Amino acid sequence: MEMVLSDVKKNGVYHVKQLHALGDLHRHLEDMGFVPGEAITVVSRIGGNLIVNIKGSRVALSAELAKNIVV
Repeated sequence: MEMVLSDVKKNGVYHVKQLHALGDLHRHLEDMGFVPGEAITVVSRIGGNLIVNIKGSRVALSAELAKNIVV
């Protein structure tokens, strides 16, 4: 079953499977570390928006952006 990052629970550890974004958005997500196989830990969820740890950095993502990341 395919699950996107915007649907996951807090404190879970997930791995990037693929990105559904195209063009500049796809490149932007990759530049932030969202590449296949990379581990992501959800630190907090606030109104659908997420703060995640990826590659040793904390990254804030809107719910819209998180829907493009398949885990």
